[in-house]
Amino acid sequence: MSENTFNFKGYDLPERLVNLTGGGPDSFDAISTAHIADLRRYLGIKSDSRLLEIGCGIGRDAIPLTEIITEGRYDGVDIIGDSIAWLSANLTPRHPNFNFHHYNVADQLHNPTGTEDMRSFKMPLEDNSVDGVFAWSVFTHMLSDYITYYLGEFQRVLKPGGRAFLTCFLYNDAVLAKARETNLTPFDLRFEHPWGEGCLINDPQHPLGAVAYNEERLKALVGASGLTLERIALGSWSGYWPYPEGGQDALIISKA
Repeated sequence: MSENTFNFKGYDLPERLVNLTGGGPDSFDAISTAHIADLRRYLGIKSDSRLLEIGCGIGRDAIPLTEIITEGRYDGVDIIGDSIAWLSANLTPRHPNFNFHHYNVADQLHNPTGTEDMRSFKMPLEDNSVDGVFAWSVFTHMLSDYITYYLGEFQRVLKPGGRAFLTCFLYNDAVLAKARETNLTPFDLRFEHPWGEGCLINDPQHPLGAVAYNEERLKALVGASGLTLERIALGSWSGYWPYPEGGQDALIISKA
């Protein structure tokens, strides 16, 4: 029996994998368009850029990027093996400069049967080789030791002058009060449970379901990696900031 598919820019994507990417078919195109606009804005992507995406899913960004990154290279990594297998079989043959890598990391939400520890995985790229790194809704599910690992890998693979765009949840007392009052997302993001220094989680039963950090802790984590936090783009998720730049907050980081 054939599975249901969703057509996106000429590719018939399995709906079950689209749903795992977040948002589902109804919002897939709109989110993709917004992502590409942010990559142009924050990373300055060009035809010869070399990019690394963490949590590439089923190609919501990779597929439109094939129309932009014609002379450079894109590498996407994800813990969902079926998504990586599909992209390797369907996207890479048409665009050999787009490559996808699976790491079978144990993850409570997306890969509970994984056998590897994330911190043992080395990004499949050379030192000082990447112009830009980006990750949507990855640090929002990570505790600080894993963020430390990722930032160290980004410091290794980014070229001098390269940038990273990484979404997260940033909190302070005012943000938390507003988020609990407005409850704008479908995930009831209240962040009421402390989980280490400068860190709150949303659900003790599923600690990685949603993780938030205060600004001091994020600055410390970035600084310890040797990277530079250029600024934080504030998001709309809490309803607190009057002029948000996206849904989630985001770190714009550079390598000196």
